[in-house]
Amino acid sequence: MRLIEPVSTLRVAGVPARHGSIPAMHPSVVRRVAAAVVPVALVLGTAACTAEESAAPAPRQTAPNGDVFNAADAAFASDLLKQRAEEFALIDLTVGRTLDGRLTSFLDDAREVRASEVDTTTRWLTDWGKEVPRTVRDHASEHSGAHPLPEVENASGSTFQDVWVAAWLAELEDSDRIASVEEKAGANADARDLAEAVDATNDDEADALEDLVG
Repeated sequence: MRLIEPVSTLRVAGVPARHGSIPAMHPSVVRRVAAAVVPVALVLGTAACTAEESAAPAPRQTAPNGDVFNAADAAFASDLLKQRAEEFALIDLTVGRTLDGRLTSFLDDAREVRASEVDTTTRWLTDWGKEVPRTVRDHASEHSGAHPLPEVENASGSTFQDVWVAAWLAELEDSDRIASVEEKAGANADARDLAEAVDATNDDEADALEDLVG
């Protein structure tokens, strides 16, 4: 994913690298987001961790349906599914909010892409005999609707949109890392194609959000 050209960079002390650096935003946005973004970064899931552990080639397996895949493909499907669920949790928080019309349009497109990817990765894991992982949305359902990102949920006014955008940009970094490992180590052609599509989507969405907060 091509990251937004920095105007300024917000570093979060004590937060792991995957969420320690929030993609650069316009200074006025940074000032409003700074107080709220630390807990958001701490809460976001660890979907990219498994994929980052190793990009070494893995032995290939053949699923009952004839699909050829390896451990990297299975990790990609599992990690992307969990990461996309985190994004859906963010999308859920926009329901009923007053939003910039451009963000509303952005959400419509993002929701459609994520729904297709969740269906695809779930099908792959099932076909390959791999466990479909639990996600942040499963945990929220089990805890009386408690949302995993209360700092975003509790934000209001223009602050909500700014904090939401910061959280989404962090998620784009996660999915970019997940896709990068698959492109290097995956064996399944369809999974590798999806990884390339994720990269392209990330570029487009980063550009769109740069325009929104610029």
